[in-house]
Amino acid sequence: MIAAEELRYRPVSAVDGPMLYRLFLQVNAAEVAALAGDASAREALASMRYVDESVRTKAEFPDAVDLAIEHRGAVCGRVTTVMRSGGIQLVHLAVLAEHRGQGIGTQAMHRLARIAEDHGCLLWLRADATSRGCRGFLEHVGFGVVGRDGRIHLEHAGAIAAA
Repeated sequence: MIAAEELRYRPVSAVDGPMLYRLFLQVNAAEVAALAGDASAREALASMRYVDESVRTKAEFPDAVDLAIEHRGAVCGRVTTVMRSGGIQLVHLAVLAEHRGQGIGTQAMHRLARIAEDHGCLLWLRADATSRGCRGFLEHVGFGVVGRDGRIHLEHAGAIAAA
């Protein structure tokens, strides 16, 4: 397992474009596979979806903090957060497939929990509270999950994070 101090966070920049697109393809693999039977058409549609998602995220969260996660100089993931509704909203967290299972997502979530605790605010995300993948990961890394109002409120280290 990777220790917290081994990870570095820096603002996402233009040089991260290829990694971000690869991450998008990995996270959305099932949907991308269903886009079209022809590989070149599928690639074109996936590229359009990636651009659309990027534009929509920037429009909805213009004040978001978008960070690349690095380990030993290699970008291995991304975390995007924004201050909203009295707390820190997790907009996006993903780790490249080849870096999963090493504790990177766990460390990123624990870092967010410490930041929220230090600022006396909530940590939450907008998602389906019954989503087994999302909920399973969050519970696996030590968070209690409470769904309410289309948001998942997170409890960590015994502190109640729900309003």
